[in-house]
Amino acid sequence: MSGKRDERQVQQVAEAITGLLAESVKETIAQRSPEPARECVRELLAIDRAAAPEEAGGPAELMATLGLIRWAGLARIELGARPGWVEEVLAWIKDELGSRYRARARYTSGALRGDAEAAEIMLYSQALGDDFLPSLVWLVAGTVAVYGEGDVAWLRDLERTALADPVAVQPD
Repeated sequence: MSGKRDERQVQQVAEAITGLLAESVKETIAQRSPEPARECVRELLAIDRAAAPEEAGGPAELMATLGLIRWAGLARIELGARPGWVEEVLAWIKDELGSRYRARARYTSGALRGDAEAAEIMLYSQALGDDFLPSLVWLVAGTVAVYGEGDVAWLRDLERTALADPVAVQPD
């Protein structure tokens, strides 16, 4: 019985983190500002500090990283055949958030480019420091703004497609 309760609790935490990330993406687009992503990360880190104050990083940060990389991967599968689409996302970041944020997002743009490049972005986490997770939010927000008509529901649609037909969304 406790196994099912634990499983439900983990699912609830995952849904809360996903909701926080989706809100951050939505607000980044609406406000045209890097700050919603940073605020989201501060909230996630506060959750981790409350759960394990003695450790650096934690489950909320990990779940957020994985969730953002998953969204980027689903976008990559959906848009990968379009030439120049990642540069268009980076251009949106530059135009709407500024050159500084585009430069930071470029380091994590491997999440949009391919599996090998996605694996390499963790190398930049220390260099980007507090802007590592926000840079992933900025990438997802730029992707949603440019290809999802600014509607975060587009990400949910990509997830539903992946759940409905996991074989169809496998990378090449």
